[in-house]
Amino acid sequence: MTDFYESNNDIFSLLPVQIYRHNLEGNLIYSPLHWHRSIEVTVNLTGNIRFNSGSSHFDMKESDWILINSCELHSCSYVSLEDHFTGISFIISNPFVEKWVGKNLFFRNPGIKHVTDEIRHIALDVYNLDEEDKEYPFLLMSKTYALLGIITKYCISPDSASKVGMNSSDITMQLTDYIEAHYREDLSVESVSGYFKYSPTYFSRLFKESLGVTFHSYLNFVRASHAAEQLSSGKTNLTDCAFDNGFPNVKSFINTFKKLYGCTPGTFLNSKQG
Repeated sequence: MTDFYESNNDIFSLLPVQIYRHNLEGNLIYSPLHWHRSIEVTVNLTGNIRFNSGSSHFDMKESDWILINSCELHSCSYVSLEDHFTGISFIISNPFVEKWVGKNLFFRNPGIKHVTDEIRHIALDVYNLDEEDKEYPFLLMSKTYALLGIITKYCISPDSASKVGMNSSDITMQLTDYIEAHYREDLSVESVSGYFKYSPTYFSRLFKESLGVTFHSYLNFVRASHAAEQLSSGKTNLTDCAFDNGFPNVKSFINTFKKLYGCTPGTFLNSKQG
């Protein structure tokens, strides 16, 4: 797994925001499927990157940005192996957001040009800050408050209550922990709902409301993410990789991987062996 940024990182020191600066090429533009309680804002300064969020993917170009909500599943990868990506991620403590912006809110990119311009300006300023400067914490917090001001004014979804739904971290953790432990097995809605003592219909609805994607979509995300890590070693073959990670056959593995990563697992493997 590349050191794109730390997944599930909800531990903060003195500051309620963590900053990750990215300057990556090709297959290093990759972060596996994960979630965190924090709010994330990632801004693409130059190049290309693909974000998977929920059941959708977004190909981000220069100046594009994405806002990831608390407990929202997401991953990212290159669009093509020739890509480069320079950008910055703000990981903002959820309790801090709740204190200053409000609770049970759902955020989104409103698609307004001057908002994008303002966020890019803040991102560039923070990207160029010197962390060794004794004034760095104060400068960073000043920019973080400015970013939260923009989010508060323009980025709160008008139907937040319905979108937040049952997306509690406890439910999310139970579901994701179980699949993480058993993704190599022959899982089905019926078998997993039985484990949690729910009917298949109720379980399917609960899963979608809690994680924002269907059970099968999430299971494929997890399997493909682990397969990508295995392929990154350059010491495996497609058949072993498919079955090692729970795919029923190689064809299913290839189709799922290509949909999520924009290339076949064979191409991904060759890039690692080259």
